[in-house]
Amino acid sequence: MNYVELIQRQAEQVFGNKDKADNWLTQPKTALGGSTPLELAHTETGYKLVKAELEKLSHGFAC
Repeated sequence: MNYVELIQRQAEQVFGNKDKADNWLTQPKTALGGSTPLELAHTETGYKLVKAELEKLSHGFAC
């Protein structure tokens, strides 16, 4: 499994469904320097950044 697939799965768990996860993954995020989570998830460093943002969301912190 690659980083993008891992992030997609984690996002689906955090948001509860694929549509909401896909929406979040494809929208630019200020916390990610204006990039979309999917853009960043192609590298290990980007994957870790996106994963951290999803973990914040899962604990109730807005991104």
